[in-house]
Amino acid sequence: MKKFFVVLSVAFVLIIIVAAILFAEPLYKNIQDTEPYPFYNGPYNLIAHGGGAIDGKVYSNSLEAVEESINAGMKFVEIDLIKTSDGKYISGHDWKLFNDITDNTERGDEPMSFAEAKKAKIHGEYTVMDEKDIIALMEKYPDWVLLIDKARDIEHLAEVFAPYRDRVILQVYGLIGYARALRADVKYPTLRLKGGRRGVKEIYKVFMDWMNVKSVILGEKSFEKNLDYIGELHAKGTTVILYGNPRFKIVENPTEIKKYLNKYIDLVDTDTLRSLD
Repeated sequence: MKKFFVVLSVAFVLIIIVAAILFAEPLYKNIQDTEPYPFYNGPYNLIAHGGGAIDGKVYSNSLEAVEESINAGMKFVEIDLIKTSDGKYISGHDWKLFNDITDNTERGDEPMSFAEAKKAKIHGEYTVMDEKDIIALMEKYPDWVLLIDKARDIEHLAEVFAPYRDRVILQVYGLIGYARALRADVKYPTLRLKGGRRGVKEIYKVFMDWMNVKSVILGEKSFEKNLDYIGELHAKGTTVILYGNPRFKIVENPTEIKKYLNKYIDLVDTDTLRSLD
């Protein structure tokens, strides 16, 4: 009985917090907007993961990888952003990997300063990007869509990329993050959805429905555990983005992707694929 009251109390507190955030203007109108995301109304279903593979190397998040992906016809490119020790963003999946691929393994997961990171070379030859570099690519190539991952400074990113909000998908974490993104006037937030071994919790589904979450992104393991629910989301117009890595069985396999496309998923975050042909 005591455990029940604890759970009930926590749920009540969460409801109050979420409600306080949700009904702050202009958020309420954004939630009521039922128009689905337009991204899957065309022939493009693939996202170049981490900038896309270049010379067989993945997760580089390099300028050269992004340009190569765009020139190969990719409509969507994901770029991971990590924060330097002095509080600025550069392109990278995480600091441990960044240090490894810039020949700074002795640093472990220690962040570099912005100046140090910008001088580093990825795999000895590729260019590290900052926000200005990404914006320059948005201007140079006006037809691609950017998916931003890893960064948690929602309000900052909303401001930086405001001129390009029609071409930016921002991955957010948790329903509070989704609400913050709407309040910051992010046009296309996508909610990172974790299913776990037992699937998405029913109370979480209720909140997602109430908030009219219009896009989710999830990994292959969560996808498999929640296939029926993902089908339900997709059927009511929610954009579903699937990610993974080469070890998994769907995201690098055109046959598997086609099996789920337009019924469960709309976009697939892939390292090496450039088409489904």
